[in-house]
Amino acid sequence: MKTNEELKAMTQDELVAYAEELQVDLKSSRNSVSFYCEEKNKIEKKFENFKNMVKSLVILVD
Repeated sequence: MKTNEELKAMTQDELVAYAEELQVDLKSSRNSVSFYCEEKNKIEKKFENFKNMVKSLVILVD
C-alpha cells in the first residue's frame, strides 16, 4: 500500500497504472479464495461421507 503522500506525488498515468495493478492483484486474490473455499468444501464433504460410512459399519457390526 502506498501512503497518501506517495499517491499525491504520482502523475495521472502512474495512478492509472497503479489502479490497474491493484485490480489484477484483487482478481488474483479472489480466485485464490474461491479455489481454497471449493477445496475446503470438497474435503468437508469427503470427511462427512467417511463419518457416515463408519457409522454404518458400526451399526452393522453391532
